[in-house]
Amino acid sequence: MEKATHPALYKVRCIYFASLPPPNLNHALKLLGSMAQLEASIDTEDGCLSVRYDLSDHTLETLETLLVNHGYHLDNSLLQKIKRSLVYHCESCQLENLSAPTREQHLRSIYLNIAHSPVHQAKTGPADEYPNQL
Repeated sequence: MEKATHPALYKVRCIYFASLPPPNLNHALKLLGSMAQLEASIDTEDGCLSVRYDLSDHTLETLETLLVNHGYHLDNSLLQKIKRSLVYHCESCQLENLSAPTREQHLRSIYLNIAHSPVHQAKTGPADEYPNQL
């Protein structure tokens, strides 16, 4: 991963698999290792896959969905489900915040919208708009 990125977007996560049927971690490693902008390794202590990625390229949800679609069974214990949901939500919020306009962009759009509104347009109509005073 040679791309320079903000450190907050660089993620290191563990993907835990169900113990039955026993997962083929080497095959899962090849599957994920073939993806661009992703580093994967087998964590022998925990029996999981450790993945490192840039959030602008991948999310944990898409990686785990890919594994499930290829027939792998993830650890669905209550603790892992809660952790997984929390990570999915946090990554989703981070991605949404990246696409949000900055304060300056937001203020500029407000001023432009006001300047282009009909109320603030210069009156260029004929003089008969004003009542005749005789």
